[in-house]
Amino acid sequence: MLRAAALAACLSMAACATSAGPPAITRSGAYADYLIGRIANMSDDHQVASDRYFAALARAPRDEGLLNGAVISSLAIGDAQRARRAARMAPAQGAPGYVHLVRGVDALSARRWGAVAEQAETLEGPAAEELLGRMLLVWARAGQGRVDEVLVDLAPLTQIRQYGGLFAYQQAMALDYAGRQDGALQAYEAARAGGLFLPSGVERHADLLVRRGARDQAIALLSEETNRANPALAAALARLEAGDVVAAEPLTPAKGASVALFGMSAIFQQEHDATNALASLTLALMLDPSFDGARIAFAQQQNQLGHSDLARRMLASVPADSPYAGNARITESWVLLDAGDEAGALTLATANAQSGDLRATRTLADMYRNLGRYDDAEPLYSQLIAAQPGDWRLYFARGAARERLGRWPEAEADMQEALRLSPDQPDVLNYLGYSWIDRGERLEEGLAMIQRAVELRPLSGAIIDSLGWAYFRMGDYSRALDLLERAVELEPSDPTLNDHLGDVYWRMGRRIEARFQWERALGFEPDNPDAIRAKLEAGLPAEPVRRSANR
Repeated sequence: MLRAAALAACLSMAACATSAGPPAITRSGAYADYLIGRIANMSDDHQVASDRYFAALARAPRDEGLLNGAVISSLAIGDAQRARRAARMAPAQGAPGYVHLVRGVDALSARRWGAVAEQAETLEGPAAEELLGRMLLVWARAGQGRVDEVLVDLAPLTQIRQYGGLFAYQQAMALDYAGRQDGALQAYEAARAGGLFLPSGVERHADLLVRRGARDQAIALLSEETNRANPALAAALARLEAGDVVAAEPLTPAKGASVALFGMSAIFQQEHDATNALASLTLALMLDPSFDGARIAFAQQQNQLGHSDLARRMLASVPADSPYAGNARITESWVLLDAGDEAGALTLATANAQSGDLRATRTLADMYRNLGRYDDAEPLYSQLIAAQPGDWRLYFARGAARERLGRWPEAEADMQEALRLSPDQPDVLNYLGYSWIDRGERLEEGLAMIQRAVELRPLSGAIIDSLGWAYFRMGDYSRALDLLERAVELEPSDPTLNDHLGDVYWRMGRRIEARFQWERALGFEPDNPDAIRAKLEAGLPAEPVRRSANR
């Protein structure tokens, strides 16, 4: 199973991306549809891609490239029936990878273990597709009672630094399904220590603890802050405290594989592979139609791509009695806001908050803050803090609102309280440290805070910019330049980062480059366009007196 480990390691490489070779189409209309479909798929416009691929299939129904594109794009828009229709058009042998995945998912749902194995073992394609097939094979073997083979298959995958937690949970669930509780419990603990938040895995872990007679441990696990914040786990805790079962439904190979594909989707999302991420979620829902957490994830990803219609359609399919029903309404309010419907978003968010759900109140407060309505946001954060005084995020959010309202002493106190509750939060360290330096206060302490934030989040352009800006404010332009150039490399479209880089270029006498960066900043819709235009006309004012971190 070292092959599977290599596949997982390959996920972050461009060569592993899903692709389809050019089709053997001779008719000009079909080829044009193919080209448009492929470009649309590459642009994450999967609805257009699906339509075009199916239009081309009407002229060339056996073409492998068209079939592959049609299946993938249909899965990416959540249209399982359309994906199945394309899969049925493909030949039994030599079909594209996602055709085998659709067939394997349906076979696993029907408990046809041999058919699953046949589809998974004959699948050849990019690493992403082959690894998804391996996850189906794992649960086909579990269904056949071949759990020792499952452990051999998963063992090398659990050692992969970034993604090992997912496969450790799979190992634990396979052992749990086989009735090997001692091994399952050890694997659940290993998965939990791996740092991956997988709500379905946590629920199964708690369920096993109850079956082992460790009810108090199960309550403690579900009561942890991160777990309690998840609606499905909150519902599991409520069932447990009421004397009911933890897991609402028994574990099956289909549900186990659904969790695997849900986890794989998160990995693809981290690798900025939207197509495979969305397709994996649809496959997960084909395996477990009750998996509302996958519905929420699908909607959020579609919203990030700007496809509010697809996001809202998926959210509408979350049942009213689901633990995720509240999350669906909250997510819909953000979808509306991101689509430009500010009034509709606030109306829905306000209605949600009136239900008494603290998460909905937090959403309304965050929405007001994002819209610059700090006077409306600040009292809501105060209300939430009264109900949840131990949540550092609320103090941080209220502090940010108060800082924008010009109430700095109160904002500073909120930031310090957030750090007291959770000392190593990079966003808080960055915000407070940056604010002190920008105000010319507590320079040494502020610099140390930002340096610590960079250590904790070394790939954050915004935090690296703060450190560079701190050195700029102290007159150490050489250090500032290295950091600000790195920040812009990480987040090239951020107006503030480009503006800051222009400032350091100016101070170093690189006037042409400075104006170029300021022009770039203007093109990215900054908050301070007039200030940047003034710099383009007259440059920066005379250099201020330099400060050091010890002054």
